[in-house]
Amino acid sequence: MEESTLILTYAGLGLVVMMIGFIIFLQGTILEHPEQQQTLGRRVRNIGTGLFAIGLAYVVGCIVIAII
Repeated sequence: MEESTLILTYAGLGLVVMMIGFIIFLQGTILEHPEQQQTLGRRVRNIGTGLFAIGLAYVVGCIVIAII
């Protein structure tokens, strides 16, 4: 497998992690609206934000490797 194809595959996996993190973030935002579930919503949002950040860092790393 060529290096460029491999890097694009890894960047695609990073995008998947970003999208999963974004979906989890949205679920946490939805959960936060009822007053009883505010703390649960914040925790879920934090997990979603973390996954989004990890995915973004992964995609940026793959792009930097592809440029070099």
